[in-house]
Amino acid sequence: MWLAILAGTAAIALADANFPTIGFAPLYIPVICGACWGLGAREGYFVALLTAILAVVPAFHIAVLSPHLLALRVGIRIATFVFIAATIISFRRSYDREVFHAHRDRMTGTLNKEVFHGRCATAIKEAGRARQPLLLVILDLDDFKAINNREGHLAGDEVLRTFAKGASSIIRREDLIGRIGGDEFALLVRVPSIAEGQGFARDLHARLSAVLAESRHPVTCSMGALLISPHAPRDAGELMHAADLAMYRAKQTGKNAVEIGRADEPGLGPVARQVATPRQGIA
Repeated sequence: MWLAILAGTAAIALADANFPTIGFAPLYIPVICGACWGLGAREGYFVALLTAILAVVPAFHIAVLSPHLLALRVGIRIATFVFIAATIISFRRSYDREVFHAHRDRMTGTLNKEVFHGRCATAIKEAGRARQPLLLVILDLDDFKAINNREGHLAGDEVLRTFAKGASSIIRREDLIGRIGGDEFALLVRVPSIAEGQGFARDLHARLSAVLAESRHPVTCSMGALLISPHAPRDAGELMHAADLAMYRAKQTGKNAVEIGRADEPGLGPVARQVATPRQGIA
């Protein structure tokens, strides 16, 4: 990075010195941005000051400029380049802060629970405005605790990572996947239509089951799928609750199954407000 910055600075300074009337000074801006983003705050400010000085050197050879105008030009250039450096450094710090607070689950690389819920709520509202049907999925790995007890937590972690990697490769870039519990995942995917949604959900369950079957410690999954039409309620929390209830029903029917409901159907959607039995004892 330092080599690229020094080479770029030298090339621009040489061109500016040989052709002062053209004005190559704006080309220092990418150099400043690269230094601030790739090297850090102190290095970025140093490069900003250095390039600001180099940018005004050709002005010293212009006799028509008075000392006051020359000083003003130098001050403006330094202020501008330092402001650019401060802006890029602020962006970099914001980026690092987001990474630190972990958008993603550290083990699986999927979205963590909080981020998934937030993005899910936004996506559901946007889909309603765009009249785009969605499929909200909550799934639980069957008998996952047995693997931890029998093979150890390292084996369980491997199953989670294998599943997350395979599931992420199945869904599209614009769809969402997150880990919302120990062995629970949630997905929000677009579907062509509500009529095709049931087949889409079954196909998704089959493909996710195939991913789990490829693990060194194969398990199955129980999946609750909720079809969300453009006219369905937009409350993400209620929709997540309804999908969770569907997944619980799939568990009750023998596991390794998918239970499909519609958000706008009485008794199946979140408007039913059913109270599920706690699942603490279920793997």
